[in-house]
Amino acid sequence: MSYKLPNSIPDFPTYGLLPKEETEAASFLKKHPEHDGRGVTIAILDTGVDPGAAGLQTTTEGKPKIIDIIDCTGSGDVTTKVVVKPVIKDDGNETLHTIQGLTGRTLIIDPKWNNPSEEYRVGIKRLYELFPQDLADRLRKERKQDFVKEHYRLQAEAQHNLSLWEESHSTSSNPSERDTSTKADLEARLEVLKDLLKNYDDPGIILDVVVFFDGSDWRAVIDVDESCDLRGAPLLTDYRKERQYHTFSKEDSMNFSVNIYEEGNIVSIVTTSHDHGTHVAAISAAYHPDEPILNGVAPGAQIVSLKIGDTRLDGMETGAGLARAAISLVETKCDLANMSFGEASAVPNYGHFTSLIRDEVVGKYGCIFISSAGNNGPALSTNGAPGGTSSDIIGVGAYVSHSMIQAEYGLLESVPERAYTWSSQGPNTDGDIGVTIYAPGGAITSTPQCSLTKSQLMNGTSMSSPNATGCVALLLSGLKAENKEYSPYRIKNALVNSSKQINENFNVGLIQVEKAWEYLEKFYETPDQDIVYEVKISGSPRGKRGIYLRETYETSSPQTINVSIKPKFMKELDPTSGENNQRKYELETRLALVCTQTWVRATDFLFLGSRGRAFDVKVDPTNLTPGGFYFAEIQGYDTTCPDRGPLFRVPITVIKPSILTNGSKLCFDKLSFGPGHIERRFIKVPDGVTLKSATHKSTSPASFWLHMVQLLPLRRYTFQEREYFFSFAKGSYGDGTGEEQIEKKNFTVCGGATMEICLAQYWSSIGNHDVSLEFIFHGIQIANNAISGSKTVFINGGAPFTRLDITAPIRREEGINPSVQLDVIRKEIRPTESSLKPLCIDRDVLPNSRRINALTLTYKFSTPEKNLSLTPRFPAFFDLLYDSYFEDFFAILYDANKKVIGHLDIYAKTFKLEYKGDYIIRAQVRHHSQELLEKLNNTICFLDYNLSKKVNLDIYGQIHDVFTAEKSTGVKSYLEKGERQAVFIGTPNDYSVYPKDSKPGDLLLGRLSFVNSLKIDGGQYSASLLIPPPPAKKDSTNGGEDGKGPAPTSDSGPSESTDKLEKKDEKINEELLEAIRDLQISYLKKFPAESTAREDLFSDLKDRYPSHLPISQTKLELLLDVASGEKENMTPETAKKILEVSEEILEKIDLTELAQYYGVKQEANLNEAAKKKKKENDDKKKVVILALGAKIQALAALASISSSSDNLSTQLEETWKQLAQWLDAVPPISDLKQLLIYIIRERREKRYGNALKALGKWFGETGLGNDNTKDYEKALGLKIELLKELEWKDWEKYEKKWKIIRNPPGGYAPF
Repeated sequence: MSYKLPNSIPDFPTYGLLPKEETEAASFLKKHPEHDGRGVTIAILDTGVDPGAAGLQTTTEGKPKIIDIIDCTGSGDVTTKVVVKPVIKDDGNETLHTIQGLTGRTLIIDPKWNNPSEEYRVGIKRLYELFPQDLADRLRKERKQDFVKEHYRLQAEAQHNLSLWEESHSTSSNPSERDTSTKADLEARLEVLKDLLKNYDDPGIILDVVVFFDGSDWRAVIDVDESCDLRGAPLLTDYRKERQYHTFSKEDSMNFSVNIYEEGNIVSIVTTSHDHGTHVAAISAAYHPDEPILNGVAPGAQIVSLKIGDTRLDGMETGAGLARAAISLVETKCDLANMSFGEASAVPNYGHFTSLIRDEVVGKYGCIFISSAGNNGPALSTNGAPGGTSSDIIGVGAYVSHSMIQAEYGLLESVPERAYTWSSQGPNTDGDIGVTIYAPGGAITSTPQCSLTKSQLMNGTSMSSPNATGCVALLLSGLKAENKEYSPYRIKNALVNSSKQINENFNVGLIQVEKAWEYLEKFYETPDQDIVYEVKISGSPRGKRGIYLRETYETSSPQTINVSIKPKFMKELDPTSGENNQRKYELETRLALVCTQTWVRATDFLFLGSRGRAFDVKVDPTNLTPGGFYFAEIQGYDTTCPDRGPLFRVPITVIKPSILTNGSKLCFDKLSFGPGHIERRFIKVPDGVTLKSATHKSTSPASFWLHMVQLLPLRRYTFQEREYFFSFAKGSYGDGTGEEQIEKKNFTVCGGATMEICLAQYWSSIGNHDVSLEFIFHGIQIANNAISGSKTVFINGGAPFTRLDITAPIRREEGINPSVQLDVIRKEIRPTESSLKPLCIDRDVLPNSRRINALTLTYKFSTPEKNLSLTPRFPAFFDLLYDSYFEDFFAILYDANKKVIGHLDIYAKTFKLEYKGDYIIRAQVRHHSQELLEKLNNTICFLDYNLSKKVNLDIYGQIHDVFTAEKSTGVKSYLEKGERQAVFIGTPNDYSVYPKDSKPGDLLLGRLSFVNSLKIDGGQYSASLLIPPPPAKKDSTNGGEDGKGPAPTSDSGPSESTDKLEKKDEKINEELLEAIRDLQISYLKKFPAESTAREDLFSDLKDRYPSHLPISQTKLELLLDVASGEKENMTPETAKKILEVSEEILEKIDLTELAQYYGVKQEANLNEAAKKKKKENDDKKKVVILALGAKIQALAALASISSSSDNLSTQLEETWKQLAQWLDAVPPISDLKQLLIYIIRERREKRYGNALKALGKWFGETGLGNDNTKDYEKALGLKIELLKELEWKDWEKYEKKWKIIRNPPGGYAPF
């Protein structure tokens, strides 16, 4: 049967997968095929680039595509400071050269390696730490599927063995103790297996890393498959030298390369932290010789991969990574840099990294820096840093074209070409527009091999930026081919003045390669092309770069603003060279100033020299229609060559907010929308408003975006931002007669500040639709908040109440029901250690030759409970990245064993602390100034713990209710407009309400709500309560029942009798002798093991105090220490000594009398004599348990080497029965030493299930602190031994790996 094709199958619109037609890149390459990026090096600052990805192997000339790969974050760093020497072994078949890796494994090395020193450095790395989260999750899932096959075999076997035993003992009505223990063991094995699987967490591969110097280069060899045989493994060196990369395995398909720093002390294993960076690189410069239409924009360009997305932070950038990337840009002499990363910032054009790029990388070294503007539109003033906020960086917005819509998105019908709805918009808070150009913001192109997809669709300004970068690479390639010099300023000016207008708010155009090339050619000889004319608003803080009037006080009257224009030359910050002096002297520009709107006035002409000029600008917004957005420019033209276009533009943005006339309600009825259409309204939020309700109504099946922003001084726009997505899906497409749908949202606002209300139909949502919006303003305001202007209410726990006066300034407010709920306790800690040192010269020296210093702060704290949620906070550094004065802040949370719990950057992150015990935070602050860092030595860290039981405070309407009422009396449920009402927040009378581990000065944090019936985005008010000192405890020794003072005493006379004095002297002498004796006993453990002085002291003490138990106890403890230090099992000699001392101890104690004491229930309130007796007996009991336990250990050791061990086994069992009578529980899981005795017995009886079950309970109930790390390590080792004895090989291997992870042999992980 044949299938008949339709008449014609159209060709796939491949040209739209990676758009080049829209920017004229394709037509430029047709005219200039050799200007395809060759000779140009592009740096990709991103998540790393996979050297094995499609199209990233060679250029059009056959040169290597990727010429360097650098991990700037440190996330792949491996410390390799441990030096080992090879050992030659003969396994019977061959002679092997081996070294011991840091994992403890024996590694076979190749004797042919050229290593003159014969020294090898070793390190360790968990493979999952190098993988992006989605890859790690995939591998964990796949590896678990494979692992559980063997596990279920073991589980079935355990179930079968239990069933067999039960069948064979089914007739036994009175089982023996041994039978009971055997059955319990079989049941325990099954239970242990189930628990193991329940808690399974694949440790993955643990890499051994070996480094050596071959006489010319440092080399790294990595055991990627845990085979321990490194013969034949690639000898890797810095990628730039030999351009080698390797793959960990077929399963993960993750390619990696290395760089080696600090004379072999650090190996950087470079992997990708996300698909993003490879996709970005492919857009700019991929080369597909077999299908050229899939090429990147500049296929002839070469790439330097600078990884700034930290794998430890799921690909988030860090200040250290950014600074190292800036350093690498200069060192690798890149022509172009693309950075498709960014964050919101509070201060534009400011910060450590911004200054490095603007002043050094661009301004001094001439690298053209292009960056994404952000995906946070459609509201205005949503640019991301650095691309949309920084001078001299080319910020790129995202544009969607018809070819992209057809090839990439598969829409039912076409929609208009335009900027994407979500592309960020200017202006910045300093008036600068931020976005320089637009470029296509989507592509289907290459991704890393580990993604298991050759290419995929991604969109965003992350994609528009590399597209523009590729376009610029074409221009640079042409200029270089023609030996024409250029500067970043020249290129940026050409791009702006040749772009295609796309009806954008600020007249920002779409990049056009051919027109930019024509511009560069036409005006190449113009003398001031390599100058940028900087716009500054005189008298403004931090030098505003434009005029931005937004608030009512700015737009209610005409404004006269002084503007300065100053030429900036390349290498402006390197004045000693004198390179620019002649050009500065000769610069004279005769300018005509053109105002693009009538509401802006400026002088007509300006004569400008190298020192710059200032002039006044008058902006009159009074006649502009309220509620709108208005934009104008003052454009400066060279009167001798106006065809060049403006030399500079003074951007002027006016937001004219509407003033509400009806006070509390705002309606927009039946606004009309089409795909991508945006409606903006600007209002002044009435003073006193704290809350707004939005109702969104439509009958149309479409997707809408409601975006609202208020700008506050020195705050990110995200601080007062609300955005909501609505998908109306009811009704038939296009008929608009479906059922009306209503969406309601409540959110906080800032009274008195201008708010943009931006509603957009999503760009890909087809059809035309009507939408109505209604806003209702509410305001419940605190008139006397202790922190003026803050949304935080402070409550002093030492006062009986806190008074708040609340008012409703906007309208009558109903549903008032104040409540305070506190759910977090905050503790403040200071560092216990600090160290300041300069960092590595290999990668931490700034372009200006200043070396970066690191301040490391160590914080130690303990948690009294397990499974706590902790959020560490560092207010000095949080929420500051691109606008941070410091280079970097980074912190790592460890447990007491130095196992990494998690990583922390500038954003708050919550960690789950599984165990009670001790924890450590090591924080690092980086900057080039040591003096500045020294001021941070005592930086406070906030530890915020979520409370398991929330604290609710009572609310009262009258003061006397605080003292007389048994519960909250509340307040009335409404407030009239303008009415003021007092609210009293009571503090707890019962101190037990506070968390058990709270201390005076700690804070309880939570929320103060006035309207509990509403879910309010952004919350209402925050509340913090200062925990007061606890009530004083009465001391009966200081007086009678009232505790008012000492009880009166009678005077027995002027002097005591001689007998009394003699008795007192005797008592003091006795106490002195006892104290000397106890001191001598304590010093026995300080002598070396073989010390004759210790033996002499033992003999002396034993002669003088033959019945004193602590002497024998100490001797026994020292013998047990000797036994624990013996390599294999306890030696017979030591075992016999232990038996001797144990028997000696047990003979000194009347066990019957002691047992009788504990057989009688003791009174709760003991007198002094009874207390003393109890302490003596408790001490004896401990010694009895110690002696019996030691005896069992010794008997077990002797039985293991004796040919006739029956008698010893009988003694051991009898001794265990004696010991069990003294233990508080069997098995004794609260004390590891006692538990080990139990496990010795169970192991001898091959009851490994009982032993493992008991050990598991110990792990579950014991915290991990500084005082028990050795116990913890011993218990982990014992668990592995038990699994080995059970022949559960996979679980044994699993626990061996986790032991390495839980007890990192390399110590603290590097920053």
